[in-house]
Amino acid sequence: PFILAPTPSSPTRRPPRRRCRLSRHLPHPTPLLLRSLYLQSVLLHERRLAMSSLSNEQLKGLSLIVFTLQNAAFVLLMRMSKVMGSHYNSTVAVLVTEVLKMPFSLLLLAYEKGGPVAAASQLHHDVVLQPYDTIKIAIPALLYTIQNNALFVAVEHLEAAVFQVTYQLKTLTTAVLTVALLGRRLAIHQWLALLLLMSGTVLVQEGKQPAKRGVEQSASSFALGVSATVVACVCSSVASVYLEKVLVESKPSIWVRNTQLCLFTIPIAFVGTLLSADRATMSTDASPLHGFTPTLWAAIFTNAVGGMIVAVVMKFAGNILRNFAQACAIILGGVGSWLLFDFQITPNFVCGVALVILSIFIYGSKVEQLAQWKASTLSALGLAPRGGLYLPLTTEDTTPQPPRDAVPPTTPPPQPQGQPPPKSR
Repeated sequence: PFILAPTPSSPTRRPPRRRCRLSRHLPHPTPLLLRSLYLQSVLLHERRLAMSSLSNEQLKGLSLIVFTLQNAAFVLLMRMSKVMGSHYNSTVAVLVTEVLKMPFSLLLLAYEKGGPVAAASQLHHDVVLQPYDTIKIAIPALLYTIQNNALFVAVEHLEAAVFQVTYQLKTLTTAVLTVALLGRRLAIHQWLALLLLMSGTVLVQEGKQPAKRGVEQSASSFALGVSATVVACVCSSVASVYLEKVLVESKPSIWVRNTQLCLFTIPIAFVGTLLSADRATMSTDASPLHGFTPTLWAAIFTNAVGGMIVAVVMKFAGNILRNFAQACAIILGGVGSWLLFDFQITPNFVCGVALVILSIFIYGSKVEQLAQWKASTLSALGLAPRGGLYLPLTTEDTTPQPPRDAVPPTTPPPQPQGQPPPKSR
């Protein structure tokens, strides 16, 4: 509690300060110099934050562009590989696609974990030490393999634009299975979106006019293409709902999940190549890769990286921008089908595409977002709700008004003359 001051007989001496040779050339740390150094550090920190945010914006835009091009190019390339007349085994193409997904998933897992050693440790923990959960992946792996084979059949018998719009029915099948198996409830605007989706799909099928390349597409071929598309939608929906219902407790990284799927999809796809009787391919060439053109290899590559691109888009862009990119991909696929395959774009097809795109936005949005979009649209059009009707805005509506709960300013009562004002306590 007491501070003893040093006596004059024993004065305190500070140890000599060690100074660098260059310190004599440095300016003395005055308050002005310290303040300038502090401001420079703050500006440098803000500049780094701005650079990081700019890089995130660039990644968001790049991921959306790549996602749009991948969705449109995959359908167009698959259709082109079937139209070019090269006979190849579709089951072998599915097998090659699954084989390519494995190294992509491992590389992305190593990048996420910071090295191959950490990635191997994560795989050992999620795959080897949890064999029961790993065996459960066999069912969705079988469904995804059937889906990929059905996609090749559908693209062979349908136009690229018609297939791309019809394939959006997977939103309907996923919603129905989610309500039936998971017991979830859908909002009113989501049911409306599903109704718009079905209406748009029907309009696209009615407005379909196949191009004449010597022989018109038969009705049975068209029915086979639509049936294969529905099978692909159902398989994709059942697999996603199964993964969400059965594997609730274990939620590993998406790259670990893709690796687990590849452990089962590769042998299942190999068995599919043995069961498929493609005599035309085997009679001309003993190689299973017979008929693999550069167009088909490009389609296989875009299909293999499709799941990785979706994961990157959901990380940097979100669901709303993903829906916007998907809508752009549908439009781009229709234009590409018109340019490459002489597809006739009819008014029914345009209306169907518009309804499908609108359903995608409505289904993936929340009620608050829809209300905000409605208000912004009405404000842009110069309309405002008034008495249940939307009338143009006037100058009185645009002038700022005080809030309803604002308290009006109170004026002090007038004091009688000759009396001093009351003193405040």
